Amino acid sequence: MRTAITILFTICCCLTVTAQRKCGTAVALQQQIKAHPQLQQLIAGHEHNMIQGQQRQRLRAQIEALPRQVTIPVVVHVVLDDTSAVTHAQILSQLAVLNQDYNAANTDISQVPAVWQSLIGNTRINFCLAQRTPDNEPTNGIVKVKTATGKSFSISNGSPDVKYNSTGGSDAWDTHRYLNIWVTRLSGNFLGVAAPPGNGYPQEQEGVVVQYTGFGTTGSVGGTYNLGRTTTHEIGHFFGLKHIWADDSGGCTDDDGIADTPLQGDNSFGCPTFPKLDNCTNKAPGIMFMNYMDYSDDRCMHLFTAGQVDRMRYVLENTVASLMTSDGCTPVQQYPADAALMAVTAPTGKVCGPAIQPVVTLRNKGSQPLTRTDIYYRLNNGPLVTYRWTGQLAPLTSTTVTLPVSNIPIGSYHLKAYTQSPNGTTDGNVANDSASTRFHYDAEAKLPFAEGFEADSFPPPGWDLYNPDRSFTWERNREVGHNSHASALVRNLGYNVNDQTDDLLTPVINPQGYDSVFLFFDVAAAVYSDPRDIGNAWDTLQILVTTDCRQTGKMVYRKWGPNLITHPDPLTTEFVPTAREWRRDSVDLTAAIHKGKFQVAFRNISNSENNIYIDNINIVGKMINPLLREAEVLVTPNPTDGLVWVTFFDIPADLLQVSLYNSTGQLIASQPPASINSSNRMTFNLVNEPNGVYFVKLIYRNRANTIKLMKVR
Repeated sequence: MRTAITILFTICCCLTVTAQRKCGTAVALQQQIKAHPQLQQLIAGHEHNMIQGQQRQRLRAQIEALPRQVTIPVVVHVVLDDTSAVTHAQILSQLAVLNQDYNAANTDISQVPAVWQSLIGNTRINFCLAQRTPDNEPTNGIVKVKTATGKSFSISNGSPDVKYNSTGGSDAWDTHRYLNIWVTRLSGNFLGVAAPPGNGYPQEQEGVVVQYTGFGTTGSVGGTYNLGRTTTHEIGHFFGLKHIWADDSGGCTDDDGIADTPLQGDNSFGCPTFPKLDNCTNKAPGIMFMNYMDYSDDRCMHLFTAGQVDRMRYVLENTVASLMTSDGCTPVQQYPADAALMAVTAPTGKVCGPAIQPVVTLRNKGSQPLTRTDIYYRLNNGPLVTYRWTGQLAPLTSTTVTLPVSNIPIGSYHLKAYTQSPNGTTDGNVANDSASTRFHYDAEAKLPFAEGFEADSFPPPGWDLYNPDRSFTWERNREVGHNSHASALVRNLGYNVNDQTDDLLTPVINPQGYDSVFLFFDVAAAVYSDPRDIGNAWDTLQILVTTDCRQTGKMVYRKWGPNLITHPDPLTTEFVPTAREWRRDSVDLTAAIHKGKFQVAFRNISNSENNIYIDNINIVGKMINPLLREAEVLVTPNPTDGLVWVTFFDIPADLLQVSLYNSTGQLIASQPPASINSSNRMTFNLVNEPNGVYFVKLIYRNRANTIKLMKVR
């Protein structure tokens, strides 16, 4: 992992004091760039597009009518140890401020100096609390999540922890349809942080995070930041605005990209007196400290300029245009009877046997309790399978329903399920009645098994991919392989989210007739960081064996960092292996497969280092000595000249110990069952013992077995 450097963050914390406004947007973005340097090019390209776009927007505004009024649905996630600290009234007060500030309708706009009154801009953007959820159910647009007492969230990298249920926060609603605002307790005295679209943040992290004491105009707001301007400021970042001083620490070298905002050296605090001059603008009227994108107190923030509006409208109409057409502000019509199928949760992807039993999520979207409904499903164009569900399902609650079993031949399938006649009446909304899934049942593979990824299809026939985040995953490289023209790889260099797991799974393999199974494969890998770094989180390649269609797995191989790589030096460009930068690895699968059908999963765990390749996969079987199969235990070689192996066909569950005695009954050595290795074998050494007769005694719980052994030179 290219570790995020927090030196800049630490310095900023030390140089400012609690009473001053602190926005974490620029700090978080710099941390993202330091952790993922390739983002610099993406961000520069986005900035270039915004500059050109706002210029076109200005020309358009001069010849066309005013841009149309739009209303953007907002969902407010209150993530606090005491969620009642942010009331509904406080949230409404913040929405009122946004609607005033973004429409130049705030009463204090008259305080903008006369010299800049002509520059005041009106975005014609309105905000509403969402009236429907992403699943089209009624809502008030507020989600409340209780945290541990005193819990606060860091602004680092855009404060991702507050944005996921799994890390104690609240999952974003569809960012194509809603502007997500997280209201929480931020650490480090920060008032807010934005994750703007187009800057490399994962889509589900886009939105703004606001300190709860600086949100709205009533309730828990503090004394200085009590007019809602923190949220106005952070949403300005969301729509592409920079700080008015461009975060160049007084250097007068960078600009915020807006022509009608004066060049400014550094941020303003408190309520400066007009005119305020600085090292970048040393003549009246000075700097525009009353701009929403400065750091002045709430009561001294009054305007966006027309140039800033041009940029925000460009971002709205081009980067997040789907917010303009979202139906999130439209109330839901709820019917008395409305049985919805939210999803078919099984089967999906690859199934490993001919019997399938669909599982669906049934939700009552009606206003009355649901007590029964008919559920049907069909495989491809086959006959309908019917099921009558009965129960007690309250409005806007869900239950899992298991449907009747079907047996299928090998093939690919589309399963569609739907409901009918909820409570014995007509369904009020048939649009949500159905759900579907696709899955496949493949022929089993036999040993020996080989795959070199030479065919165009990927994953190869019978293989499967597990890609839970639907981002970077295993893919076929058509240009490089080991002694071939293709391989499989994961492009970890471009994978910006850490600790994501992606599996490439073989077909189900039947090892019938073989007693031992071995995997051989070629691997090539490199890292971005210095391989000598201590404590770094590296990309990891794991190999797991599953005997239950990926429900569980046994790890048989795990390598990362310096133990995995085949290119010895750190590489900041995409790794493409030469013919000499491959290694042949092998794994004994025998103990993991339990002599039954199995799959092998090649698992990549990304930590943003560099690419990992695999090629020339071979899984082979080996027959055990037929005498061992018959006798269940052999002592070999016999006679021996030194080393002796005691080999089991299967390790007996009741075995207590194995002992070696000489002809006089003297104990030479004894070993417990734990000494048996993965080849079902334990070793004794008679090199230093005299020639003669010896006895191997196997002691079981309720029996014993003695095998005679000769030593000769």
